[in-house]
Amino acid sequence: MANALRHHTAIGLLMALLLGMVQHSANAQCTNALDLGNDLFICEGSTVVLNAGAGYQSYAWSTGSTGQSIVVGAAGTYSCTVTDFGTTGELVTNGNFSQGATGFSSDYVPGYGGSYGLLSGAGTYATTTSPNLVHNNFYAFGDHTGGGNMLVVNGAQVPGQNIWCQTITVEPNTDYAFSAWLATAYPESPAELVFTINGITVGDPLLASFATGQWLNFYTIWNSGANTSITICISNQNTLDSGNDFALDDISFAPFCTYTDEVVVNVQAFPQPDLGPDVAVCAGSPVLLNATWPNADAYAWQDGSTAPTLSATTPGWYWVDVTENGCTARDSVQVSIAPMPTVELGPPQQPCAGTTVTLNATYPGATYLWNTGSTTATLTTGSSGTYSVVVDLDGCTATDAVVVTVIPLPEVDLGPDTTVCADDPLTVDATWPNSSYLWEDGSTGPARTLTESDVYWVQLTRQGCTVRDTLVLGHIPLPYADLGPDFLLCIGRTAELDASGPEQTVLWDNGDTLGQRVINEEGTYAVTVSNVCGLWQDTIVITQDRCDCPVFVPNAFSPDGDGLNEGFRPQFDCDVEDYRIRIFDRWGRELWTSTDPLEAWDGGGGDNGTSIGIYAWRLQLRPITVNDRTLRKLQGHVLLLR
Repeated sequence: MANALRHHTAIGLLMALLLGMVQHSANAQCTNALDLGNDLFICEGSTVVLNAGAGYQSYAWSTGSTGQSIVVGAAGTYSCTVTDFGTTGELVTNGNFSQGATGFSSDYVPGYGGSYGLLSGAGTYATTTSPNLVHNNFYAFGDHTGGGNMLVVNGAQVPGQNIWCQTITVEPNTDYAFSAWLATAYPESPAELVFTINGITVGDPLLASFATGQWLNFYTIWNSGANTSITICISNQNTLDSGNDFALDDISFAPFCTYTDEVVVNVQAFPQPDLGPDVAVCAGSPVLLNATWPNADAYAWQDGSTAPTLSATTPGWYWVDVTENGCTARDSVQVSIAPMPTVELGPPQQPCAGTTVTLNATYPGATYLWNTGSTTATLTTGSSGTYSVVVDLDGCTATDAVVVTVIPLPEVDLGPDTTVCADDPLTVDATWPNSSYLWEDGSTGPARTLTESDVYWVQLTRQGCTVRDTLVLGHIPLPYADLGPDFLLCIGRTAELDASGPEQTVLWDNGDTLGQRVINEEGTYAVTVSNVCGLWQDTIVITQDRCDCPVFVPNAFSPDGDGLNEGFRPQFDCDVEDYRIRIFDRWGRELWTSTDPLEAWDGGGGDNGTSIGIYAWRLQLRPITVNDRTLRKLQGHVLLLR
């Protein structure tokens, strides 16, 4: 163990802790793993490698060779005997400690901790991936094979104690290989291990290296004799106080097996295919090339075909590989064939109704005969049917046919060009079965509702055939008249009201039907305009004034805080007396009044203020002028905006 450690490990009682002492079944301990393969054929003059496989301890071939493989070129039976020192039939349970500290018994005890780690005490053990993980002074290294567990031991001062034991079932009179791997965990006083079977030492003691992490192997062969069950153990003979710390891994006990297999090598003569002499024939009379060979396994022609025979229809060199038991021979022949015309009318044709397709059978120097009776190289048709042609070149003929199917055009009719009222939408429907649609605006539906005066078209496509229709849509304007805002008319003057408009009739409240009306007195004037799309009415209130003090009353204002049109106030340029203005809502309730000509209504008043809308106003004032001081009364409406 490591220095300065022994004084921490005084343990009065050594526990013999049995961790699942296991008896391992010995059935099929030697399985025949040698396989030289199936009997085989080689071709005359060639060789083959016979391989017994890697991993065996010795090889003995019938040829006297002791290598893993031999090369042979003669017919015969070849055998090989191999020895296997434990690659099969492993009998030790958890020999690589992948399952932790289980499957074995020990006079040592599992680590119980201390100031140096889990294995602070002598005579303790633990499984880990590196010794330094269980004792601070132990060195760091991996297990024998890398990446797995090992059994790390803090050696005891008592000699002959078993570190690891396991009971195993064996076959009588069978040789077994006993193997284990040992490495030093602390570079002082290396361990010396002894291996026993049923208490009897086997093999030589294994002394660990002074170098840490250097794995050394114990290996010996043992015969079971009459035994059917044995106990194999590993003990430590080193009892020094310092050092004596080590790791065990990959403990193995397996049959020492001998296997034999043989293989028959046959030498195969090459086949002798014969395609005959070179041959010349007329096109249209194919040549049957025959490569049949008794007992042949495979045929491979230059075009990839694999039958014993091949029909040659084009000029050129033809060859075939014939294989028997893996041996291949080749023969070739040249075939000359008179030129033969070719014709390809193409895939089935589907022209749209009203169009034609041209079928082309042109071949240089040839004559033609269509099933329609035509003898030209091409045939143009616009009718459905099957069309065939025979192309003849010096007696060698070729024929082809094609089906022509005329596709009916889809039908579309948006109706005649029309005119509708400006507020009446027009729905047009171009639906046709199995068709797609494209309108001039890019839309793709079958129907569409039109609201604007314009030129509209739709294109229908069905099976590649396209047709289009166009509609010119005009609008009749809705009747409309605007007599303008109410205004003051100076006494003695006239004004003209205009209600004229395109394609509409006019009817004034006095029965006049002219578009314009001349007025010279105050009052309310009404007009009705109409056409086929409906009617429209408008009124205007005219108030007369002497005009020596013109009064301008705004028809709208917007008290929204932007500094523009914030208040409503009549505008005039003369001094006045008896001034009063009153504001009413649409129910006649007075909202605001003022006798100050300079005060403007800011839109307030009412129980909850005022909102956007039209409000009535009444104004009285007496202008102080040279000509007159008559009390004038005016009224009208104002629009409040926010």
